[in-house]
Order: sequence, then structure tokens, then C-alpha cells
Amino acid sequence: MTRPVRFRVVESEDGTLLHMLVARRLPELGGAEARALIKGGAVYLGHLRVRLPTTRVATGERVTVYPEALAKEPLPADAVRFVHRDPSFVVLDKPPGVPVAQTRDSSRGTLAEALRRVLVDEGILRPYVGVVHRLDQGASGLVLFTIRGVANQSLHRQFVQHRIERHYRVRVLGDPPAYLRCDDPLVELRHGRVRVARDGEPRARAASTELRRLEPVDLEVEGRRAALLEATLHTGRTHQIRVHAQALGHAVLGDRKYGEAEGDPPSRLFLHADRLAFEHPESGERIELRAPRPEWARARDDDAP
Repeated sequence: MTRPVRFRVVESEDGTLLHMLVARRLPELGGAEARALIKGGAVYLGHLRVRLPTTRVATGERVTVYPEALAKEPLPADAVRFVHRDPSFVVLDKPPGVPVAQTRDSSRGTLAEALRRVLVDEGILRPYVGVVHRLDQGASGLVLFTIRGVANQSLHRQFVQHRIERHYRVRVLGDPPAYLRCDDPLVELRHGRVRVARDGEPRARAASTELRRLEPVDLEVEGRRAALLEATLHTGRTHQIRVHAQALGHAVLGDRKYGEAEGDPPSRLFLHADRLAFEHPESGERIELRAPRPEWARARDDDAP
């Protein structure tokens, strides 16, 4: 069991929001984790349990935090696999099954938290970790994080303006043609699901995906014949590739949510964030990166893994 953390509010912290103070004093936590602890009743001011993250603290108040209340299983250190490292941002190769950031399941350790711990171990007392974009928990491949606030504005602007190029490798069921495109708008539903929007639906958001077949012959993957495609995103909606592939009649192999509803689907989602290109947030230099490819994501004419 982790021991409670106790400290007193110093003069320079007077008036600070409680969740900001907890995140600052416990650098291994992020803002989302600090708020979750407070809302879960794991933080006390004096002898009083406080559940409002925006409570302001006063000089001299005693704060007690019970970090074990999150009951998270931390990710191993080798989950943080650097593909590119810069003083203001990093690109990691995410393993499949690992959430990028906080999800509804607060018991799962996240890649953002693991990166924060690595930075703490390197001697950075109050590391900053910003999530530029997300990648489905079941997918693998490239994810971009900022580690200095100065990089946020540029990279988020590039993301919103669709100037960050993202290419994926994906295995789909069926016999798709050489080229497919889906421009169906999408609607986000409750419980993390997404569907194609109906005509005129007010909550619809534009979405565009291109799919190109990479291999002339299907391969057998875990007992299923599946084609290898390259997917290019022109927008960045939640579950976009998976929903568009299903709408085109070629669901992603291993997709338990939008694809194979019956039988025993494969052990993982066959979706890999393969390549990423963007402008350096300070110099403007173009950066092009590629993740190591799992065996199932390699085409016959690939030069290297």
C-alpha cells in the first residue's frame, strides 16, 4: 500500500486550486489524476474530506492525499518507447492495449502517466505532458506528446487544421478493391461509440478516410484471411478508420466494437499508426517519422521492418 502524502500549504501557494496543488506536489500525477483523487474522496484539508477540485487552499492548511485510491496498475517502463525526442515534444511507439490518456476505466495505467514517470526519474521535478492526439487503446504505433507548454499552440493548431499527416497500416476483412474512400460524417454516441451520421443530423462532424490496398494477395492472420491496406486520415475523429472501414463493408480485423460481433475475434486490433509528418513547433522544419512495423503490418515490398 502507498502511504498517504501530507504537506502544508506555503505562502506562495495561497489561493491555489486544490487539483493544481495536488498535481504540483505529486509530480507523478497529472491533472486528470489529481481531479479523480479529489472527486473520489482521497484528499483531505485538515480533517475534512474535500471533493471539489476547484477548492482554493489557504496558507498553513494541512493537505493529506491517498494516492493508492486510484488503484492503478502502472505500465512497465518499457511501454515508453521513444521514436523521436525533442526538448519540447516526443513521439512514442505505443504498444497495443495501452490507453494514451485517461479513460472511463480509471484503474488502467496510461501512456501519458508512464511518460510522466520517466521524466520524473530523469530529474524533471514537475514534468509537463500534453496529449496532442489520441490513438485507439487496441491500436499500436506513433503518438505525439508535448513536454513543454510552448509546443502546444503550434502542434494543436496543426492538428485542428489537419496539417499533421497520419498514415496507418490496417488489416481488413473481405476482398477490398485497390482504392477506397469514405467521406461519411460521424456522430459520437454515449459510452465511447461512434456511428455514421444520418442526413441532416445536427451533431454530425465531417470525416474523410482514404484506403489503398498494399498487397495483391490476402494473407491469413490468426485463421482469418485479411487484406493489408494503408489508411490516410484527412480528419481526426474518434474511431474514424474503424467506422469508415465497417461502412465500406470491410471491417478491421480484430475489431470487437464495430466488426466481428460473433465467434472468437483475434487477440488484438489490427490497426497500426505507421507514419507521422508535421512541422517542428519552433523551427518550422518538416519532421517525418515511421514506427517499427509488427510482422502483420509489413507489405512484401517494404524495405525494412
